[in-house]
Amino acid sequence: MSESNLDKLIPTKHGWHVGFNKQFDGRWKPFGRPRARQLVEYVPLFMRYLRVWYRLKRAKRRAHMDFLNPVPLQQIYGAPIGGLGCGTIGRGFRGEFCRYQLVPGLYEFQVVEANTFTVCVRRRNMTTYCQVLTPHRLRKKGFRSWNAAFPAENGRYQALYPQSWTTYDLPGQNIRLLCKQLSPVIPHNYKDSSFPVASFLWYIENLNDEPVEVSLMFTWQAGSASQEFVCRDISHQTINASQDDITAVGVTIQQVLREMNLEYCIMGKKEIDNTITTRTNFNVDSDTAGRDIWTDLTEDGRLTEPNTTIRSAGLHSASCVCITATIAPKSIKTSEFALAWHMPRIKFGLGQKLYSKWYTKFFEKEELTGSTLCIYTMQHRTTWEEDIAKWQQPILNDQSLPDWYKSAIFNESYFIADGGTVWLDVSDDHTLPEHIRKWGRFGYLEGHEYRMLNTYDVHFYASFALIQLWPELELSIQYDFTNTITYEKLESRVYLYHGRASHWKTLHSVPHDLGDPDEEPWLLINAYISHDTADWKDLGLKYLLQVYRDYIYTKNTAFLNHVWPTIKHVTDRIKTQDVDGDGLIDNGGFADQTYDAWTVVGASAYCGGLHVAALRACVEMARIMGDTNAVNEYEAWLTQAKKSYSEKLWNGKYYNYDSSASRHHDSIMSDQLAGFWYLRLSGHKYEDFEKERVESALNTIFNTNVMTFGGGKLGAVNGMTSSGQLEIVSMQSEEIWTGVTYGLSSTMIMENFKTQAFLTSEGIYNTCYNVAGLAFQTPEALMRDCRFRSVGYMRALCIWSIQKALALSRLEQENGQQANLDDSQ
Repeated sequence: MSESNLDKLIPTKHGWHVGFNKQFDGRWKPFGRPRARQLVEYVPLFMRYLRVWYRLKRAKRRAHMDFLNPVPLQQIYGAPIGGLGCGTIGRGFRGEFCRYQLVPGLYEFQVVEANTFTVCVRRRNMTTYCQVLTPHRLRKKGFRSWNAAFPAENGRYQALYPQSWTTYDLPGQNIRLLCKQLSPVIPHNYKDSSFPVASFLWYIENLNDEPVEVSLMFTWQAGSASQEFVCRDISHQTINASQDDITAVGVTIQQVLREMNLEYCIMGKKEIDNTITTRTNFNVDSDTAGRDIWTDLTEDGRLTEPNTTIRSAGLHSASCVCITATIAPKSIKTSEFALAWHMPRIKFGLGQKLYSKWYTKFFEKEELTGSTLCIYTMQHRTTWEEDIAKWQQPILNDQSLPDWYKSAIFNESYFIADGGTVWLDVSDDHTLPEHIRKWGRFGYLEGHEYRMLNTYDVHFYASFALIQLWPELELSIQYDFTNTITYEKLESRVYLYHGRASHWKTLHSVPHDLGDPDEEPWLLINAYISHDTADWKDLGLKYLLQVYRDYIYTKNTAFLNHVWPTIKHVTDRIKTQDVDGDGLIDNGGFADQTYDAWTVVGASAYCGGLHVAALRACVEMARIMGDTNAVNEYEAWLTQAKKSYSEKLWNGKYYNYDSSASRHHDSIMSDQLAGFWYLRLSGHKYEDFEKERVESALNTIFNTNVMTFGGGKLGAVNGMTSSGQLEIVSMQSEEIWTGVTYGLSSTMIMENFKTQAFLTSEGIYNTCYNVAGLAFQTPEALMRDCRFRSVGYMRALCIWSIQKALALSRLEQENGQQANLDDSQ
């Protein structure tokens, strides 16, 4: 083969690299059940859960946390496609279209075989090669005659979200293909980032001494990925569209999915020297129909619409678009496709309200079609590439950063779009704050398996992504939570852990979440029913800290003015949770915080540290607001809380897990510095947490929870005993939480433990992406015995706290150097 120039068209060496023939560690499995000694505690809860699960099953609805049917591990995923809040479609690194999230917040994890690319090569008017570009054999009847099973050793994949590059070496053809996939996920762009589109730009390299004709066919099936949701009124049609200097030809598939209009549109960009042909509405379950398509393509490298009466279309119908071009010897030519999935208006599971998606506000809504979005994609693809490069290049060019981190920071960002995300145009709802009406209502799931929007205790970690990349959306979430503080719902329901009835939403409490998309989010909040989270000790503290951090980052005084009255409500409620009057919040003897299966009693390292930090945040916000009485109140409270935190929990090396008399009270918790971490990343230093103690705790955590536990190859385990053994008092104490490890690493960076920080967090990335096959589905938790829990989880977005720590630590270093220079003059 002649020397290839195709790889030079990939603009970066960075990202996740994997071959089609990659084999991951097959031992990794979803978490099954706790240890026998842990199980006793959960039996009553599980029996109550079973009653709820069966009730939902009879109603043909999914449980919002399905512990009986965890999502099976599929070691297939690559970068997904689609913008924020518009619905997403997963892509496998071998080319599969998989993991559909078109019905808002609900995932279908099946692979759709029909949705694929095929290449046909012709020389001297003869077809010499025709191949479906997937290494899998196709099982549907309609594809039995199609030549599938592309040689896995001939395919390579590279992902740097929101882009990916797939190379195919066509065996025996002296031809190479490169598919560049792009979605318009662009920080600080509140328009194009919301579009339900993807661009597929194919580079075709002819290394022969003669011209070749190459056809690329894109096939797409009606419906979604499964038959769970009713799909009706399906129709296929060929379309032509033009705008300015762009002309495109393609197909549109109209349907109604779960009573919401959905249009798929595939278009090929017309060039002077290419030909675009289509074939609509063939049955993928018909051997005859499938063979007819294959014969049609291989006959002349083009598709022909049959001259027959249009048949009614069903769920098993599909259409194709084919771009044919001649490639001169020793040259490269492009063929460009755009895909759109246009679902302009949505309703959630209970159907109480109809919403317009955010992207529709930028067009004449009644005239907006899939072809409009495809043409827009072709017009703006180059601009999107430039904008993505401007975002990513400073990090990619930073030689002080390890290569794995340059992949992780962007690839973990997939969840902002592919987290069951919804972004709604609520500009006409004048009951909402102006900010939400202006920037939209935004929500994303706790996880693909934990179906609750904007779960606040987890968003506390994940929000470092939004506040840096789309800060107006972070503020929109905050405004929504602020509105809930003075809301109460006195209707009672039984909570599963204790089996006791309590209110749905308690006045002045911070809710756990803003609802289940299979019910009616924002109208029915607090979907979580394991605990009555009004009794949780971390939610109010996290609200105070997030409000403060978001103000520090944005300097948005209107936001702080709006939120300030609720600060008093929340702090007054926190006072009631200090049962012994020592100024420090007390955990209630159950798992009353984000570690919702790990019991904690009295003063605790985690909630106590959050409390101290939150009081500092209140002092600073009161000063900004000019509220002298509040300053005095919070300062006195802070002084008392710091004293109690130190006296009750500091043991000379680290903060004890809690102040109880249990034999687990001195466990080493990896997340014990969470409060300090938030203050530190908000510009504070050691006003409330002594530097020597922070360094001692970090050393203890690194040496014990990272190195002793897993040799630095698995991240930081949540709990270790004081004697250096794995803490197995709870299933969560023996888990490694991916997002918590990223947050711990950012704390280490701020305290000049940079080598330890990157070693710690590299264990998470390497395990997920290169060992366990969990790329683009980073779970909440890993375990040492090759188990994981809750794939596709929000908290891993906390990796963006590492980027913030890098920026702040450099700024502190520069300021320190300048101060030294000034002192020397």
